[in-house]
Amino acid sequence: MSPHLVLGQLRAHAGRYLGTILAIAVAVGFVLASVGVLRTMTASADATFGMRYSGTAVLVQNLGDRTSAGTDAAREEAAEAQRLGLEAIAATPGVRAVTVDAQTYVRVRAEGRAQQVTTTTALATDDGLRWQPLADGRLPAAPGEVAIRSDADLPLGATFEVLPSGAGDPVPVTVVGLFDLAGQPDMNSAFPLYTVDEQVQQWAPNGAGGDIRVAGDGTVSDEALAAEIEQRLDRIPGTSAVEVSTGAAEADALAESFIGSRDVYTRALLAFTVLAVAVAALVIGTTFAVVFAGRVRETALLRCLGASRLQLRLSGMAEALVVGAVATAAGLALGRFAVSLAAREAPRLGVTIPLQEVSVPGSAYLLAAAVGVGVTLVTALPPLWRATSGSPLEALRPADVRPDPWWRRLAMVAVGAVVGAFGWHSMSAAVEAGAVVEAGAWGVLAFLGILAVVAGALPTLLGALGSVVGVLLGPVGLLGARNIARSPRRTAATSAAVLVGVTLTATMVTGIALLGPAIQARLVDRVPLDIAVTASSGDTLPEGLPWTLAELPGVDESLVVTDMYAEGPGGKRTVLRVADPERVGDVMRRDVVLPGPGEIVLPESSPVAAGARDGETVRFTFFSDADGRDLVVRRTSDQWALAAPGSVPAWPVAQLPDGSPWPDDVEVPTQFVPRTEVWLRMDDSLAGQQLESALQGVRSAVVDAAPDAAVTESFASREQIATSVRTVLTSSSLLLAVAVALALVGVANTLTLAVRERTREITLLRGVGVTRTGVWLMLVLETALVAACAAALGVLLGSAFGTAGAAALTGTGSGAGGIFSDLGGVGNDGVPVADLVKVGFGGALAAVLAAAVASVGAVRSRVASD
Repeated sequence: MSPHLVLGQLRAHAGRYLGTILAIAVAVGFVLASVGVLRTMTASADATFGMRYSGTAVLVQNLGDRTSAGTDAAREEAAEAQRLGLEAIAATPGVRAVTVDAQTYVRVRAEGRAQQVTTTTALATDDGLRWQPLADGRLPAAPGEVAIRSDADLPLGATFEVLPSGAGDPVPVTVVGLFDLAGQPDMNSAFPLYTVDEQVQQWAPNGAGGDIRVAGDGTVSDEALAAEIEQRLDRIPGTSAVEVSTGAAEADALAESFIGSRDVYTRALLAFTVLAVAVAALVIGTTFAVVFAGRVRETALLRCLGASRLQLRLSGMAEALVVGAVATAAGLALGRFAVSLAAREAPRLGVTIPLQEVSVPGSAYLLAAAVGVGVTLVTALPPLWRATSGSPLEALRPADVRPDPWWRRLAMVAVGAVVGAFGWHSMSAAVEAGAVVEAGAWGVLAFLGILAVVAGALPTLLGALGSVVGVLLGPVGLLGARNIARSPRRTAATSAAVLVGVTLTATMVTGIALLGPAIQARLVDRVPLDIAVTASSGDTLPEGLPWTLAELPGVDESLVVTDMYAEGPGGKRTVLRVADPERVGDVMRRDVVLPGPGEIVLPESSPVAAGARDGETVRFTFFSDADGRDLVVRRTSDQWALAAPGSVPAWPVAQLPDGSPWPDDVEVPTQFVPRTEVWLRMDDSLAGQQLESALQGVRSAVVDAAPDAAVTESFASREQIATSVRTVLTSSSLLLAVAVALALVGVANTLTLAVRERTREITLLRGVGVTRTGVWLMLVLETALVAACAAALGVLLGSAFGTAGAAALTGTGSGAGGIFSDLGGVGNDGVPVADLVKVGFGGALAAVLAAAVASVGAVRSRVASD
């Protein structure tokens, strides 16, 4: 190998290699940018779901919970257990600080608004355990001061009234601080209040429940500290229901309850990295296939002058190494710049939450460099080997018009079909198992098999089709159509470039679109009830309000529910909702556990009858010890305790002391008036402004009929959680932008090189009298036919791969044959048909434009030389 030969070839083909360098640099930048953007997204998601537990080493739940205690003795017992537990925790080696997130429900009454049932939580006094970031104002320092969310549409200094959950007068409070809680998941309240512990205790005369968070001093691991605290609490009476976990584990559980396990981001990172490497390899390989195919005659001449195959192959690999090294260096710089630019410009790409600090690990640079140099050498070898094979005289015939033996293409189709089928089956199995990385790897293998089938079969099929279509386009169109079959390698390179770009983009578009509805379904699972209208403590809803609400525009279903207390063994009680089970099912957005005759549905977290398992019979009392009923317990993950009307006692009827009916002209005492609430389900078709208008109608009707009644909406909470999820979903638009850039560069570069390598053909056509317009039209029509077929196939494959990826990420995968059935089954809900059509049209258009521009230059240059 002569260095002079290598340098001479690089100088002679500098223009040709500029496009190759661009393709490699973009591919390398794609890999680096993909890893960097996904790492940044992962850090953002971790911060979103882990913020409230960022300084928490250990979380203790259900210690001294007095909210469900039905007697003063039970409340005193719970308070004593909490006191002893806190002392034991504080004395544990490795504990730095302890805080109780005391929380109680209150009603908020602001001027011009319907009352809202919301939560009030005590702020931690320790800076490390107080996770709420202050956006404006200051922290509450005394009773009467609160902090709220900064997006709650109330300014600093605003005042409103708070009504405690028990009996008590309204308390005026002032907003002194605004917390930046954008995207923080909280399905308990859309308008949470934060204040000092003293204020929370005043609003909860029977005791406020809450988790206990523990900060470690760093001398003991979180797991060891949690185990030690659990052992110490086990020795304290009344702590049998206590649960101890680490803060990291609780953050994982919180994320999993909304969008699946937090490691979904890590799995997505690895899967997309595999995809990035595969796509980069295909783009680089396609580019070199075109470059070396155009140098067959040059190689043959060098062979005739005495150069050996080994010398030419070593020289070609040295050229590829130099080109790969230069392009890789440029690609690393381009990728790092792209990550920073994407993070800075994230809001313009639809990312509504600021991303965390850009994070590109050193391993990402090594991976991208290995892709740039290693893949360049590997993909350059096959076309170089073909260019130097055979006799020099035979090689003088251009390789791009040398027909492959029929058996070679048949073997390519057969092997590709087997590889594609095996990869597809394995990918489907990995999707069903939720193995994202494995699904991505098998998906790449399936695509390679499909690409081999396309390369072997498409030229022949399009040649036959083109012979029919070309007749309608005249002699030039017929010539261009038959060129497809005449030059199978060039057709394969063109179709591969378009197929790779369109499939990649369609996969991203479909996956992003399908993940949104999947996340929304999880949110509905969390709170399936749209709206609950409740009266203030001790009051009842106006008699005509349920009918008024049921007739409002946008209300699809309504149900009046009767509330009463159910007390189980041990004196603990819970609010029991009594209603017709069938009507409860109608008003809910998903299936819930419904009570049958003689049954009571209790939440799994309910301390009432905590020791009773599903199916056991427990005796409950309601209004007095004399009205006990034996009911079969059914457990549910939902938040409501439910019973059918015939399974529990009816509400007591007011009577005079002698047992005679209560006089009609005398007001019935409140203890004899059934407590009711109204559950509403909104019309599924409502969205945007229509939905907000319908909700405002409900609020106005409640304010007009019962100013003290409260409206509890799940819509605002769902929107807050949806904002959390946008950290991942809308940040994916960054990856989509990178994918589109790679696809466009790959298509344009391959088509440009393919046209420029057709020097002899263009010169010959011009020499026999074909006009410049005719040659240009032939090249464009040829490209359009190949690009249209490849784009259509790419859209189909991309939609299938995107569906599979979304199914694997959300854990909703089906079997080996279920991907296309899933695609059809959710077509109206998630698959972006219009966007996929745009992707296919855009890919074909990019190929045609690239060929058109390159053809203009090629035709003009030939005329100038004639």
